[in-house]
Amino acid sequence: MWVPSQTVCVLTWWVIRFAWLKTDHRAAQAGGRQTFCVHLCLAGPHFRSNSLSAVVVLLLKSEPVGGSWKFCVCTYYGRSRYSQMLAGICRSLHCVLALPTQVNGQCAGHTAMQAASQNGHVDILKLLLKQNVDVEAEDKDGDRAVHHAAFGDEGAVIEVLHRGSADLNARNKRRQTPLHIAVNKGHLQVVKTLLDFGCHPSLQDSEGDTPLHDAISKKRDDILAVLLEAGADVTITNNNGFNALHHAALRGNPSAMRVLLSKLPRPWIVDEKKDDGYTALHLAALNNHVEVAELLVHQGNANLDIQNVNQQTALHLAVERQHTQIVRLLVRAGAKLDIQDKDGDTPLHEALRHHTLSQLRQLQDMQDVGKVDAAWEPSKNTLIMGLGTQGAEKKSAASIACFLAANGADLSIRNKKGQSPLDLCPDPSLCKALAKCHKEKVSGQVGSRSPSMINNDSETLEECMVCSDMKRDTLFGPCGHIATCSLCSPRVKKCLICKEQVQSRTKIEECVVCSDKKAAVLFQPCGHMCACENCASLMKKCVQCRAVVERRVPFIMCCGGKSSEEATDDISSGNIPVLQKDKDNTNVNADVQKLQQQLQDIKEQTMCPVCLDRLKNMIFLCGHGTCQLCGDRMSECPICRKAIERRILLY
Repeated sequence: MWVPSQTVCVLTWWVIRFAWLKTDHRAAQAGGRQTFCVHLCLAGPHFRSNSLSAVVVLLLKSEPVGGSWKFCVCTYYGRSRYSQMLAGICRSLHCVLALPTQVNGQCAGHTAMQAASQNGHVDILKLLLKQNVDVEAEDKDGDRAVHHAAFGDEGAVIEVLHRGSADLNARNKRRQTPLHIAVNKGHLQVVKTLLDFGCHPSLQDSEGDTPLHDAISKKRDDILAVLLEAGADVTITNNNGFNALHHAALRGNPSAMRVLLSKLPRPWIVDEKKDDGYTALHLAALNNHVEVAELLVHQGNANLDIQNVNQQTALHLAVERQHTQIVRLLVRAGAKLDIQDKDGDTPLHEALRHHTLSQLRQLQDMQDVGKVDAAWEPSKNTLIMGLGTQGAEKKSAASIACFLAANGADLSIRNKKGQSPLDLCPDPSLCKALAKCHKEKVSGQVGSRSPSMINNDSETLEECMVCSDMKRDTLFGPCGHIATCSLCSPRVKKCLICKEQVQSRTKIEECVVCSDKKAAVLFQPCGHMCACENCASLMKKCVQCRAVVERRVPFIMCCGGKSSEEATDDISSGNIPVLQKDKDNTNVNADVQKLQQQLQDIKEQTMCPVCLDRLKNMIFLCGHGTCQLCGDRMSECPICRKAIERRILLY
């Protein structure tokens, strides 16, 4: 978006006999055609808005008198020495000339409206708008006046153009909107102004990038936060298949990732896949973006075991690329070590294959592998624990293999070629180290936790998940979980444990039977918690609703923990389903809950928000929609309350 430095305002007319004009020009006078250049100094150290406004007023208010006069109002940048000449000409024009104007004329591909917009000349814009100027005129790049205003960081101009019915979502030849340009130039106030006036926050340019993608690329976290507050869609992908999370992970932008994760509308978006099956965590692991990976794991609760089209997890990629910090992060976060890819290889296969192919010839030169025997002395377990030091130098494939084995990687799993990890390792010393490491891991596993650990977990589970200051005392319905205190519960719309919509909140009171202890047992299927553990064990019916008690769930299990003893069943002798049993069941429940949440989100996107019965098949210009039956009866959008100007049916 560039305006030439010598753009001029050209007055073209047919000369009758006006040789008395006191200017130093030489032109044919006998009925010939004369061109006279008038430079409007719209920018420069000697520019005065008031005098220029007066000039434009004189030109625009002219009326035809006895001849055919026309001129094109354009612009000039820099040559302020013409301003005095312009003032003299305008005085003459005021006295003598009356001209029909062409305010939409172009010089070097730009109109006066575009140049004035880029330089913030609001008074000139208002005068031009009164003359029915074309606010949607395009230059050679397809940019309109609103694009020029965004480029020049002129929020006041955008407000004037908006009142002049300019299209704030107009696209240039690269399909960029003014919002794209403002984001790329880093003009925060213009971004806010455009969004306040209803500019769509998620339109895509010719490369498929939304303003979110541009804000991430430019590392403008402030603009990114504003776009997300305005409802920008995080899930839209560009032509390369990257959504905003993928893009932040690819770029290695931890601050942008932190903003995105803090404002995600739906938590499962963090695990969205590209066409090749890569998630944001895959991309961070592949490119060794450690901070981004830490945010995805700890703040975003990303699924560590998702596989791409090659059935590779993020751990496979980190091991393959020898990214030791990512390997350490994923293993310590609980990533499964024995998942096989399409060839049947586990991460341990990858580590040993890399060691064999690329480092076998240099085995004697490797500091860690050359001292592998010494590493296994009880006081010098440096080979395995080498990965435990933050910021340590890059370790070898052998070091990664030992670290995986020390954390329980299976040495006996065979790939599709029938090879175990040890079959890929020709180094007997390393094989011995791996076997010893794995044996110590297996023998050192503890079957049950100590009572002190259980007590510490119980204390943690009783804390409010929001404020951490008060104890949990509010029962969510219908899920039956206890996650917050009574002060924080009104702010929670979805259960923090299972993500199910909260329909009711009940504060847990004292036992209705003994009044000595607090109620601590959830009755099912009625969902009431009205008795302590001692009293609840004697009840066959709920004292509150008189429903038969089929199942009793202890308080600690309602908080998402594990009970020290199984819930009892007075009706049947079968096993009692509980909220959480073991790690595998917990993972299954989490997957089911995630699928349920996704299904609910799909329903919300496709169903009419008014009747909730029919599919959404009518869209308004604001972007919201309803079913046709409801939409035909409305005069304003039920979501944003804007007047409905047009209804578009979907087929």
